[in-house]
Amino acid sequence: MTDKAADWALPIIGTIIKGKGNPPTTIPALTAKFKEAFADPNAKRAAARKIAALTQTTTTSEYVTEFRNLMAELDWNTEAYIAQFTRGLHWKVKELLSTKDNIPEDDLEAIFAASVKIDNTRRENKENRPKKVPAKAPITATTSTTTTRVRLSEDPNYVTPEERDRRRASGLCVKCGQKGHGIKQCPNGWKATIKEVAKIAEDESGKE
Repeated sequence: MTDKAADWALPIIGTIIKGKGNPPTTIPALTAKFKEAFADPNAKRAAARKIAALTQTTTTSEYVTEFRNLMAELDWNTEAYIAQFTRGLHWKVKELLSTKDNIPEDDLEAIFAASVKIDNTRRENKENRPKKVPAKAPITATTSTTTTRVRLSEDPNYVTPEERDRRRASGLCVKCGQKGHGIKQCPNGWKATIKEVAKIAEDESGKE
């Protein structure tokens, strides 16, 4: 024990032996007195700055551990510790903690334990939540009319309605595009299917 420490400790030891006064008789009380006498004031200010800036960025359990380590460098009262702890707590944990009426508002250890339990449960539920299945794109039904027109348009001999009107206006055969005869007298054969021929012929018969 150094001279400075001895000068501090001997009077306390003497008081304890004589049973006079109100000396610290437990390890925590003696440690607190020792820190009060020999703690670096700059270290205490640094710890105060760190705990004021501390916020939960990982699990609540890790946040509690960091908070405890800084508490060891400080001598705040319980109310101040609770206020600072809840201020840096993750907002979701803080929100759920506020709904727990059975947790004493002035019991720091109970608040530590409840916060850790809430966070663990929240993370477990998040991991077990069913994954969302991507919605399938709706299938658009194609009408029979559209299907027929697409199929006909793929045939090189298919005559579009616009071309039919043009040929009719020019006095040409709607079927082959030549002069001198109509669609019913057209000597040129169809290369389309029978159904396609019948459809076009039927349309033209109604217009002639």
